[in-house]
Amino acid sequence: MMVGIGIFATFGAATEAAGSGILVAILLGGSVALATGISAAQLGVNNPTEGGAFTWARDFDHPTLGFIAGSGYLGKNLVSMSVIALAFATYLGQVIPGLPAHIVAAAGVLAITGLNLFGIHLTSRVLIGLLAVVVALLALYGAAALHAVDAGHLAPILGNKGALGVAAGAAIFFWTWDGFMRMAIMAGEVKQPRRTIPIAIGGGVAIAAVIFVGTGAITLGVLGADEIGRQDTPMLAAAQKATGQWGSWVILAAAIVAALAEILGDLLSASRVVLPMAEARELPAWLGKIHARSRSPRRAVLALGLLSAGADLVFDLRPLIEVGGSFMLAWYFITHYAALQLPVRKRLTSPIFSWYGIVGCIGLTIAMPHAAVLIAAGTLAALTVSRWLLRRTILRRRAA
Repeated sequence: MMVGIGIFATFGAATEAAGSGILVAILLGGSVALATGISAAQLGVNNPTEGGAFTWARDFDHPTLGFIAGSGYLGKNLVSMSVIALAFATYLGQVIPGLPAHIVAAAGVLAITGLNLFGIHLTSRVLIGLLAVVVALLALYGAAALHAVDAGHLAPILGNKGALGVAAGAAIFFWTWDGFMRMAIMAGEVKQPRRTIPIAIGGGVAIAAVIFVGTGAITLGVLGADEIGRQDTPMLAAAQKATGQWGSWVILAAAIVAALAEILGDLLSASRVVLPMAEARELPAWLGKIHARSRSPRRAVLALGLLSAGADLVFDLRPLIEVGGSFMLAWYFITHYAALQLPVRKRLTSPIFSWYGIVGCIGLTIAMPHAAVLIAAGTLAALTVSRWLLRRTILRRRAA
């Protein structure tokens, strides 16, 4: 579920920051993703339930950290679904001039919300089919555009904006890596979690790295960093330059399918975080009700879909990418912290991976645009203070 719309939506903004160092930036972010995946795998196999870092932090008696993690993940997913839908509408708008992008994006979210109401079995089958199509289309794009690659566009390898530029590019592109943790978040619905989760996460990160770097290198070689940085749809421009109109249709189809798949996956995993938060009374209890036939938390799915569709009517693409990445880093940081609390006998690997992930999360947060970090941190702080005030009021009423 990592191979989605992220490569289509974030490549322009990340390359604007990193220049020709974008390929190094992708791998830098990927190393933090892998370390986070290792932490998540260790936690998921030891507690194969739903909820991810929300549940894991509570396992070690840190309910406030769990609330912050859960809120960060839901904030990230709400933003992600909006970003994905806007990217989908942006790509579609390249071939349908005058398309009302915000309205189309909101409609797309609502359509996928409807599919999620039918439960995880149908949803997972649809996801597998859509992602297979995306990978095939990206392979076709790479093979067709290879002849137009100018090797000079790939240098300098670290870009002309220095280490800070590469770090900023890694921070912006980092949102694209999201998806590797969904297997651990939904561990309660995974067969043989101790075997399946580590293989799925490690293998998924490796496959995604090959696809991201390969696709990125082709696009960079065709257009060059400066041209990519000016565009929100650089792969579409690269396909058109290298192959003509038919290549544009290949990328357009891949972007549309990837958008549908990723909204589906985001909504699926986010609803599985809402469920334990509602059961723990960190969210309204009615959100955690499971539908008898589909075995799906339909109210949670509907609430998330409506909120994300509403955001699509208001916000634009690039600022949302940066805010979503900031929310995600809070979730990952708490995942690493929880993994470090595991006793030695329950760990699958050395704690050095978790420490590397923590350092990486801090570094990517510093490199992220400060306004995005402040928005995410301010939102999480406001929610945490509101939770504390509400709990204090309830305790006073009970005492009275």
